[in-house]
Amino acid sequence: MIARILSVIILSGLSLCSYGQCEQRIKDFYVRYMQELEKPEKSAVLDSLCYAVIAPEMWSRFGEYAEKTGCDPMTRAQDVSQYGMDSLSVSSLGDGWYMVRYKWSEGSDYTEIPLKASCNDGEFRITYITPLWLGTQYGDHLLDK
Repeated sequence: MIARILSVIILSGLSLCSYGQCEQRIKDFYVRYMQELEKPEKSAVLDSLCYAVIAPEMWSRFGEYAEKTGCDPMTRAQDVSQYGMDSLSVSSLGDGWYMVRYKWSEGSDYTEIPLKASCNDGEFRITYITPLWLGTQYGDHLLDK
């Protein structure tokens, strides 16, 4: 009985660790992405960062998303700010979905970007980013849209 209780406690602790780990990896990626966007010229670092993290199926949609909205699909903005990087937060929505939130400035509203990510066996991939025209909708039913 005690062994079962300890097993549950240990497994719960491991789950919490990986749960928070994915959120942190998304946040780290976003901060790095925003830092690269802030540079005057588009760098090869930005492309390699995206290739390493964004699933190819999602990456192939970026041009279409940007053309339809006039903004970067990852940030839902045309530009970034240091305040945006400092205010960035990521929270779990369940089933591999996360909400990325940041503000342009202290008085502005939050920009919210739902995305789906996979954090398994040390591999981290963003598999879907909800396009701007779908607002803050999330869920696997969006994956084919």
